[in-house]
Amino acid sequence: MTRPPNRSPLEHQRLLKLAREYRKQGYQVTLYPAPEDLPSPLAHCSLDLVARRDEKAIAAEVRTRESLTLNGPDDLRKLSESVKKIPGWEFELVITNPRKKAEG
Repeated sequence: MTRPPNRSPLEHQRLLKLAREYRKQGYQVTLYPAPEDLPSPLAHCSLDLVARRDEKAIAAEVRTRESLTLNGPDDLRKLSESVKKIPGWEFELVITNPRKKAEG
């Protein structure tokens, strides 16, 4: 699995950590799912992660503060609304930022 060119290394690392967290909870995780891995209303969406367990599915996006505005806030809002329309699905937005070094 390779990181898509539009994702920063920081976002990718946080995504891998999120995937591990979901797997520990018993979810089956797909990173960067292909359109055929998604329900038809989401086939046009570029999601970072889908975690499935029983009748529940979580669609997640990982962003840094800087990349929040790359696609505009309306895109995240539309993505969230599309996911919520599917029974048993929910949307999770994870924000990650670099750790700041202590000044001194």
